[in-house]
Amino acid sequence: MVHKSFLAFDLGAESGRGVLAEYDGAKIALTETGRFPTTEKSKVPGADGIWRWSYDRIVGELAAILERSEHDVGLAGVAVDTWGVDFGLLGSHNELLEHPVCYRDDGNARGMAQVLSVISPEELWDQTGIQRMQFNTLFQIMAANQRSPDLLKRATKLLFMPDLLASALATSPVAASELSIASTSQMLDPRTRQWNTALLTHLGLPSHFLEPIVEPGSSYGRTPGGTPIWATAGHDTASAIAAIPAVPGTTWAYISSGTWSLAGVERPAPELSRKAQLLGLSNEIGVQAKTRLLKNIMGLWLVQECRRSLARDGRDFGYDELTALAAAAPANGPLVDASDSRFLAPADMPAEIAAACGELGQSAPDGPGALIRCCLESLALAYRRTLNDLQDLLAVRFDALHIVGGGTKNKLLNQLASDACGIAVVAGPAEATALGNVLGQLVGCGELAGWEDARTVSRNSFKPDIYEPDRSHHEAWLDREAQFIASTAR
Repeated sequence: MVHKSFLAFDLGAESGRGVLAEYDGAKIALTETGRFPTTEKSKVPGADGIWRWSYDRIVGELAAILERSEHDVGLAGVAVDTWGVDFGLLGSHNELLEHPVCYRDDGNARGMAQVLSVISPEELWDQTGIQRMQFNTLFQIMAANQRSPDLLKRATKLLFMPDLLASALATSPVAASELSIASTSQMLDPRTRQWNTALLTHLGLPSHFLEPIVEPGSSYGRTPGGTPIWATAGHDTASAIAAIPAVPGTTWAYISSGTWSLAGVERPAPELSRKAQLLGLSNEIGVQAKTRLLKNIMGLWLVQECRRSLARDGRDFGYDELTALAAAAPANGPLVDASDSRFLAPADMPAEIAAACGELGQSAPDGPGALIRCCLESLALAYRRTLNDLQDLLAVRFDALHIVGGGTKNKLLNQLASDACGIAVVAGPAEATALGNVLGQLVGCGELAGWEDARTVSRNSFKPDIYEPDRSHHEAWLDREAQFIASTAR
């Protein structure tokens, strides 16, 4: 019987962890081996007020978990997946020129404004097929050029976070950009799936630091301990979607539920119509050369930031406690637009939610339970509207909504999503990103012939939970959506 161990490093905007995977030839068992926060601002000498990732600490955590795993079990492979868009710039000796900037830094908005002063939103969409959001890599590059043009001139290599961290673990520097993570940048031509260097030239930006693009499953060398390093689907959402245990022949949509909610569908080619642009969709790339047509929704970041604010006020709740309070709070309370960029990095999330409610003629949530219920019901409404938009755009009807990722542990949100969308929710696996990371390694090393086999392994490994819509609740959502649309049109 086949028995191999793999290590998946899965980093999100709130925490990172190492996950050990045991593969027996048919299914995978996962065990978390270490977890650490990723949210702190870097305390580097001469800090300039820019929100940066604590890169050195993150690398140290990864190296410690890797060394422990190599010693304890031996590994057939290791790979890294992270959030999208963020990157590191390296110099001529592969030195990191500055700690990577966090996508939530407000300087990125100035970069976006500069780009849009040169190129129209319509032309930018036509060239990239990506939802216009201020944290996209293109806007970050422009922001870097605004604050330090010399930085881009000195850079010889740009590596996105999963490639950068893989390089830090390797005996030889990585000199490639994995396709799924590169596709989040708004610097790729969605038709050719290569860098759109003409766009950067038009914007007055250099492109000499862009590395060749490689497919998920490519080799990134070895660790000092001899473990093969694989370029899995480096974007965490791409890895999560690759692990969806979908039944062949069904028509399904997905939500990767975590700090962000990424709601979308797999497509054989990009959807570049003007209607898709106006719906705020993005064409990112996944495995099997599939396009992930999706929309970015704020996700459980709303809850995370409300929890942080409550803790500052001396009310320190766990996530399970907050969900229980939300379940006990009255239904059909106030709603906000969970896709609104105003919630990207507010100083105080509850205050921002209260302000948004007031602008829509609603009373602000009263108490922690009502506040979290507002977040979850607002997410359910955003899911409903996005799925309906996708069905209308593509002239399809979905058989099921697959929700994967850590957010599947929130049973209240899963049921709200099912009720709001009027469709069965297939929830799980919660560890879809780590599972997809490992599946990418199995494809890379040849244990699996391809990604269809990978989904079979996913189905063998985990049993999802099913949530059926309550029809009376679904009817209520029809009225709530109409009322919300009317309030936003005032």
